Amino acid sequence: MRFSVLANAAFASSALAIPSSLNSAIAPRQEGACLTRAEAKEIVDIYVQLIANYTDEVCAKYCASDFVDRSDSINTFIFTPLGQPTFATKEIFMAAQNANPPFPVVVDSIDAVDCEAGITIIGTTKREGYAQIKSLDVEFNSLIWLLNMGGNYTWEG
Repeated sequence: MRFSVLANAAFASSALAIPSSLNSAIAPRQEGACLTRAEAKEIVDIYVQLIANYTDEVCAKYCASDFVDRSDSINTFIFTPLGQPTFATKEIFMAAQNANPPFPVVVDSIDAVDCEAGITIIGTTKREGYAQIKSLDVEFNSLIWLLNMGGNYTWEG
């Protein structure tokens, strides 16, 4: 599986809507602000481990206690309403990941580092003194976009 991560990381406590590059140009970076590019790269590497080569040890350390994963693509297949959590807790996510075999994932690029926008959004926190993943919004909500653009979708089953 190959994909790009666009605008991928935000601190959960941050409400900034300014791209990190512009934000750093107009104000000094403060604790709780958007991730640096280096921090984002570390989080993306952890994300790849979580979805492609999962171990409980990685999630135990790098998934925050209030972790949640949302994927409308998966929700479509499991008949869960769009926008709802796919894996609502860290424990549910861990159990699901343990049931899946490893598979190759290559991140072609981190196209942007922003506070809260993009195709894959990795929400983060620094509660333990280092960056942890608080939430995963795995892809663009293409079905919601379709509906917002006047399209329609009928659930099977």
